[in-house]
Amino acid sequence: MRPASWLAVAALAACGAAQGGGLVDGRIELPKQLRELSGCVATDERTLVCVQDEKGALWFADLRGERKIRSESFGPAGDYEGLARAADAWWVLRSDGVLLQLAPRDGAHAIAREVALPGGHPDWEALCFDADGKRLLAMPKTCVGDDKEARDRRPLFAVDPATGAVAKEPVLTLSRRALQAGLEKLGTPLPTKATDKGNVKVDFELAVSEIAIVPGKREMLVLAGGDRLLLRVDFAGQLLGARALVAKDLPQAEGLAFLPDGRLLVASEAAGMVSIEPLQKACALVVPLP
Repeated sequence: MRPASWLAVAALAACGAAQGGGLVDGRIELPKQLRELSGCVATDERTLVCVQDEKGALWFADLRGERKIRSESFGPAGDYEGLARAADAWWVLRSDGVLLQLAPRDGAHAIAREVALPGGHPDWEALCFDADGKRLLAMPKTCVGDDKEARDRRPLFAVDPATGAVAKEPVLTLSRRALQAGLEKLGTPLPTKATDKGNVKVDFELAVSEIAIVPGKREMLVLAGGDRLLLRVDFAGQLLGARALVAKDLPQAEGLAFLPDGRLLVASEAAGMVSIEPLQKACALVVPLP
């Protein structure tokens, strides 16, 4: 077991992707500065840019381990949860639902714009850039409300990176209950908990840690870190497939990033090592519904 201050990153082979760039599927560890990693973007086949949820800085890590990690500050300490790159601009998501657009300044970055996401959602973690739609997409971790319907929904909001305008209506809304039904139909292992009477029941919260657009498809990956599930959905909110994550390997999955060759990086806080399965096995674990 490696020191608890190190972070595990898993590369999951994507369907039809060719390996390249000299990065071999297997175990990748990031330095201790990123033990609180909360968001990441791969800018090329070897560079992973990250934010962590305590310091206002971008961290540049070499996936081959040949270059030292470096950081560029952009703001004060805070709770930073998501990262996306739209055109040449970096965007950071704060947990309180504020998007920060960054601009280069004297070898670091400064906050050039703040965009408030819709209110009523106390905790935000998921952010990505939709290149085909030319928009940022953000989703709250959970939802609150006075009724079960409100708590069941997970809305996805679009932001125009050119103007900072937030779309009035969600791009889509996921239903926790509908996804649970789909997962049960797939036979995907779901988290459980014991009741006061000693019975065991399903405890699927759909606590969204991260989202990512599947390259070349109108599909999205939804990382439910607390549930240890990776879901694949379309833009109608339908479940297409799912993969259960192993707790000892990914104890607190927080980040998703696609490499240029189509392979997926899944990053977790805390200790852990991840063995990567061959291309066919990885694809078989994200299967379409019949």
